[in-house]
Amino acid sequence: MTPVAVAVLLGAGAAGANAAVPSKVVVKEKYSVKMTPNRYIQDGMRFDRDVYRVKSGGTVQFKMTAPQEGPHTFTVVARKDLPKNAKQTFNCVICNKLAIAHGADPNSEAPPKFLFLENGVGQNTAPKLDRPGDSAFLAPQKGAAVNFKVTARKGAILRFMCLVHPWMQATLEVR
Repeated sequence: MTPVAVAVLLGAGAAGANAAVPSKVVVKEKYSVKMTPNRYIQDGMRFDRDVYRVKSGGTVQFKMTAPQEGPHTFTVVARKDLPKNAKQTFNCVICNKLAIAHGADPNSEAPPKFLFLENGVGQNTAPKLDRPGDSAFLAPQKGAAVNFKVTARKGAILRFMCLVHPWMQATLEVR
């Protein structure tokens, strides 16, 4: 490779590494379903991206776009607590623990007692987003949204999921 080609490639890499990181990011859900009678149902409910990037001190907005599919949560969890297979997904230990902290009643369609958790403790104001146990419940109403202030330090990686649909998992990289 010529010295000019190396310089161009190095310059492009540096520019990409220094690309602007947004101070606000919007997290949305997407939904699709496939079904074959007497065979399977495939639920394609997910977050609209696998990885989000935001500046420390910025904002994450969690926004409902498909309310007919029920409520969701935006819940930060430790990597070890993310379900990795169907058995863990349908018997999600961290989901049950944090749903109880939210004050959810599994026998009711009513919203949970606490719409938010700060480090796993119920409250009714949006938490700062910086550690496992930070969570928000979003009712199934089109356009419903919650905003989080990202207080995690630069370089932090926050893994989040939906407690209602544990296969919905993504990562927030704080820059």
